[in-house]
Amino acid sequence: MADPFSLSAGIVSFVSLALQLVVGTLALIDKTIAAHQEAADELKNLQEDLEDLQTQMDRIHEELEVLASNTKDRGFKRLLREYVRCRSLVP
Repeated sequence: MADPFSLSAGIVSFVSLALQLVVGTLALIDKTIAAHQEAADELKNLQEDLEDLQTQMDRIHEELEVLASNTKDRGFKRLLREYVRCRSLVP
């Protein structure tokens, strides 16, 4: 028969190893959650930056339309109108 003390020591070692694995897994999960939250924040910032860029591009587009309607130079007017036409096709 096996010595009860050595059997208990083996079980305690096994439980200790299992607890270390659980603690390591929990730490990994915490890091994953933090990384996911950070990525979500960065995506939100990127979306806001892209919306600002779209607003600026729309403003520039409107200014170019005004320039195209006010210029006397036919070549420049045609160039601006082509840009305005191409720009209106972009969503």
